[in-house]
Amino acid sequence: MWLCLAAFLGSVASAQPNDSWRLVADGEPVDWTPSRTIPTDSLEAAAQLALEHFQREGYFLARIDSAGSASSPPTLYATKGPAAIITSLEFGGVRSLDSSSFRQILGTQEGRRFDRQELERDLNDLLVQYERNGFPLAHARPYLEYGFGDDGAPTVDISVDVIEGETLTLVGVELDGETRTSDVFATRATGLQLGKPLARYDPEAIRQDLEATALFETIGIPTIALVDSGAVIRIPVTEGPPGTFDLLVGYLPGGGGRDGSFVGNGLLELHNLFGGGRQIRLRLVRNPGLVSSVEARVSDPYLFGFPLRVSAEFAGHNQDSTYSRQRYGLEAGYRIAPGLEVIASGARELVQPGIFGSRIVNGRPRVSESNALFAGAGVRFRRIDHATNPRSGLLVEALFEQGFRRRTLPPAEDGGVAEPVNLQQQRLVASGRVFLPTFSRQVFVGGGDARVLLGGRSAGDDQQAIYDDGDLFQFGGATTLRGYDENQFLGNIVGRLLAEYRYQLDRTSFAFAFLDVGYVDRPLLADFEAERDVKPGYGFGVQYRTPLGLVTVTYALNPDIGIGQGKVHAGLSFGL
Repeated sequence: MWLCLAAFLGSVASAQPNDSWRLVADGEPVDWTPSRTIPTDSLEAAAQLALEHFQREGYFLARIDSAGSASSPPTLYATKGPAAIITSLEFGGVRSLDSSSFRQILGTQEGRRFDRQELERDLNDLLVQYERNGFPLAHARPYLEYGFGDDGAPTVDISVDVIEGETLTLVGVELDGETRTSDVFATRATGLQLGKPLARYDPEAIRQDLEATALFETIGIPTIALVDSGAVIRIPVTEGPPGTFDLLVGYLPGGGGRDGSFVGNGLLELHNLFGGGRQIRLRLVRNPGLVSSVEARVSDPYLFGFPLRVSAEFAGHNQDSTYSRQRYGLEAGYRIAPGLEVIASGARELVQPGIFGSRIVNGRPRVSESNALFAGAGVRFRRIDHATNPRSGLLVEALFEQGFRRRTLPPAEDGGVAEPVNLQQQRLVASGRVFLPTFSRQVFVGGGDARVLLGGRSAGDDQQAIYDDGDLFQFGGATTLRGYDENQFLGNIVGRLLAEYRYQLDRTSFAFAFLDVGYVDRPLLADFEAERDVKPGYGFGVQYRTPLGLVTVTYALNPDIGIGQGKVHAGLSFGL
């Protein structure tokens, strides 16, 4: 931003701690710190700085009455006199802004006491408005005319001469630093348009848009550089690693005749492929009982240069000898505002029973072979001030899917023919987080997660045919409900409310305590009765930056276990 204020306004030097002088005006101590160190025997210099302090606040007739040099600290005694009143305030040269609406929010107003520092702030705000409306070269010069009113009190007439300058055409966005990210991607991510006037320029919004990409370690304040053909926005950044490998390991203590066991998963992400923000994501999960899963995802945030994010994914899950499930999906997200996109999705899901899952229980198999198609729509909003350790912001995501599932049930009699059952199902997956700063370095995090599956059946279908284990959500563990075993619960409606209180140790590190309240609704299944329950979990943890990477350790409990039987999860994120 280009600022040019009157020379006589000057700049107020930053105050340095100084206890060598005290100022008393009209019998009351004044909150005053000299702008430079003054020896205790320099009465004239101290008096001059004290008078300058009063004049900046509009007390032009202030005087120093006496000094107590023998006291400790030495003290100046002053009389402020009447404050100068603003009798008129005029702006000249304002053509591109609505000066009347802007004048209403100024601290400097006719009839109020004149304050030089407040006038400086008001003129700075005026130039910010010009900058955001495409006039970064605008500057303002104030003129002050002093006088006296009928009662002898000082008055000030203020006139401000505004030179708006020319609008600038945006010809480029440049990332300043060693970076693989292309300037084309930075332009798209910030929503700026090349070749058009630089209007509605907001440096903080630009910084937040880049923060939302989660590709950078640090992002500075953007600045405008002038070139022959227009303006270039330069943004100082420090780029993050091109990829990360996250390892999460947990230990579940033994109990009830069961031995203790380790669980874990690994997540490999490649960020910003070819400098365009593209990602490849691969997750492997290994849980006790020969339970494993794999997820693969590829995404492009700007397909063919449009604000259209497209992702393709595959997810496979193997539940020992009970069943296996595969999901093939496509998702598209269209950005309609900074941080906000609407989502459309489609997926195909296949469930194949294993040896144990094929066993007949109460006249039907525990898991049936099925084939399903789902289509959905939703919304995603992400606006936080830091990707790794947010202090303020909001994350919301919700996806509603409508699906058709064709399930194959065994024949009712020996030698019969297996008959398909056709079901319509609706599914909702939603999550949200809000980050609220409280005291210094402290943050409250609140939010929740929900997964809902509702099934409808045709007339004459068996009630138990609506759901089976292969359809339902698994719930519990480090990423869903802390304090419980991994995937301990099964239900068609699962969710949790969570509250965390964090103390921020540095930019990326924090310690926290948490409370989770989970809900599980399990429908009637072949081998389980219907059940509803509320499951609380609580504990504490820390996220800390080390030379190896970002380490996260959590100790989680629930009311049914002792304090020494908590679930321990440790995660380590490596930069590649």
